[in-house]
Amino acid sequence: MVSGKDEGQRGRENSVIIEVGQVAVVTGAAQGLGRALAAGLIDRGVSVVLADIATERLQTTAEAFTARGARVLPVITDVSDAAAVNTLASRTVEYFGRVDMVVNNAGIGGGGGPLWQSDPQDWQRVLGVNLLGVVHGIQAFVPHLVRTGAGHVVNIASIAGLAVMPFGSSYCASKHAVVAISETLRRELEMLELPIGVTVACPGYVRTPLVEGLATLVEADDDAWTEHLPAELSKEQREQVRATLKRGIATVMEPEVAAERILAAVEADQLYALTHGDFDDRIRHRAEGILAALDGQGRSGDHVETTDDK
Repeated sequence: MVSGKDEGQRGRENSVIIEVGQVAVVTGAAQGLGRALAAGLIDRGVSVVLADIATERLQTTAEAFTARGARVLPVITDVSDAAAVNTLASRTVEYFGRVDMVVNNAGIGGGGGPLWQSDPQDWQRVLGVNLLGVVHGIQAFVPHLVRTGAGHVVNIASIAGLAVMPFGSSYCASKHAVVAISETLRRELEMLELPIGVTVACPGYVRTPLVEGLATLVEADDDAWTEHLPAELSKEQREQVRATLKRGIATVMEPEVAAERILAAVEADQLYALTHGDFDDRIRHRAEGILAALDGQGRSGDHVETTDDK
């Protein structure tokens, strides 16, 4: 499912259709969804800058694409380092002479245990990659898109950016933030009448080494998978968590399928790309709770001025 209406599905006259000869940058491109997104762009005739922190995997991926006749440039990049992402942008323009799209895909897992027991260093690590990595990509590449007057920004969030999960506070917070800054960026570009698109993807479980490792853990007979759960949880509660994880993992999607759905949303200039339909109820439940609060708080006399009022 690719979803988007109103704000999420409004084309621009000058929107960028993915086409032969364009140049895209994909972070976290060495494996998983990032590699699949790069492959989908290459299949459309796009030259791709492959950015990743994993040196050997990045080189292997670049060699595989080159063997197919693709034009790629591998660049070792730590997206949590603003200077490194600025260098990535410079190398892209120096090598290819242009940039038409940036896909801020690099991300890591995090969290474990209740929020009040979470490790501050884990928060810094997760936000450094998942949130600031996206911010750095926007700050490094959008100025190039503004100068050329066209382009598209694709930010990869997660279903965890729309519906929370317990014991994953840092990860959920980072992905909610990616959704928020994507919405903000799109509004800013629209207000400034800049023909640059923004799409934020919120995939569910995608087959990656991380997800496969989690699947192995929760399917095992021992309790090793519960290492990061609160000790206070009862055996029944632990089994409820296991069952929830199993249901999620059962919906796992091949990265190539998720990538095609995301790129279809980009080509349609949709703000939101929701690749999985398995989490619709959780998203609706949250939205309905917010709407119920709006309807039930008797705030008819309250009014906060917004930019839409001016």
